[in-house]
Amino acid sequence: MTVSELTTISAPYYLFEFIEEQTQEALYCILTNISTGIPRYDEFVLIDGVDVTFPYAGFYTYKIYQQTSAVNLDPALSDGIVEEGRAHVFEVDSPSNYYDYNVTNFVYE
Repeated sequence: MTVSELTTISAPYYLFEFIEEQTQEALYCILTNISTGIPRYDEFVLIDGVDVTFPYAGFYTYKIYQQTSAVNLDPALSDGIVEEGRAHVFEVDSPSNYYDYNVTNFVYE
């Protein structure tokens, strides 16, 4: 079942709760469902450092709650859970600032 199929309120906001599996640190954010294929899957865009900042790379358990509030970050005040699972957060290698070039040495006799 998808998030949309389990949602029981109209015009919902989705509260995401991420719990880091080692530290048990909880992170919260509200994301918008941008899916165009709602009967098949639900799609959300999360930007690290904007929507939420993950302090560690690794595995997080997540829960998605439906709610009528656009600002509530407390799952206890939501209208119920609609999804739970596991997410893997990892850092993407970025290009270095080091310019590597070939040095050609000529020896003259």
